[in-house]
Amino acid sequence: MNRLTGKTALITGASSGIGETMARQLAALSCPLVLVARRTDRLESLKHELEQTYNISVITLSVDLSIAGSAQFLYDQCQAQGVKVDILINNAGFAKHGYMLNIPLSVHQEMIQLMVTTLTELTYLFGQDMRQRKEGYILLVSSLLGFLPGPQFATYAAIKAYSLNLADSLVREFKHDNIRITALCPGGTATEFMDVSGQKIEGMRNLAIMSSDSVARSGLKALAKGQGSVVPGLLYKLSVLGLRLVPRSLQAVFGEMATK
Repeated sequence: MNRLTGKTALITGASSGIGETMARQLAALSCPLVLVARRTDRLESLKHELEQTYNISVITLSVDLSIAGSAQFLYDQCQAQGVKVDILINNAGFAKHGYMLNIPLSVHQEMIQLMVTTLTELTYLFGQDMRQRKEGYILLVSSLLGFLPGPQFATYAAIKAYSLNLADSLVREFKHDNIRITALCPGGTATEFMDVSGQKIEGMRNLAIMSSDSVARSGLKALAKGQGSVVPGLLYKLSVLGLRLVPRSLQAVFGEMATK
């Protein structure tokens, strides 16, 4: 991770979970930060803590990235403040647990706008600047569900497959411009995700839940090394390897067992 030391990082979804944890880990590397989320109070609290603890500059921007045009607005805000983003962490996201037709269409549209359209636009906009400088780092937070169907998380699983495939594709494209891109694909992680989604994790399945600290650290280490994708945790790594031997129709069964 030392390769990232002192570089300016923009983190979306920075007010909690993996985004907040990455902010702390990058702050410990003396990275100036641009923290983006909707919850102003949490951002300001985190800003004060990190500035006091690590003596770094922290800019907070309260932006709802599920709104069309928000990526361009965020990019323009950084340009207006003279911020050169070296590391882009596309982390903002959420899901709703349940059968697709039982969830309002507006929720599916919001997820797609946030985790497909805005994610792509931010990657493009900040990627252009990185190409001009011939250096940059971009992390896309995908999911273990990017590798398999996810009944009761159908739209979310499809979205995460998109971000994983996008990163895998851009690894080769960005190599010519010295831009490193990584898809972070965690399994169950101890964040607010479950509360927001409405999924209940009970019994033995709790043993598979990883800490946000270990997941975030795996992502940043992989980004620094230039790995195209990373699956944190031995259990989840073995799961992905095993999926390659299983027919797609059976993968959907395993996916539903994981997401029910």
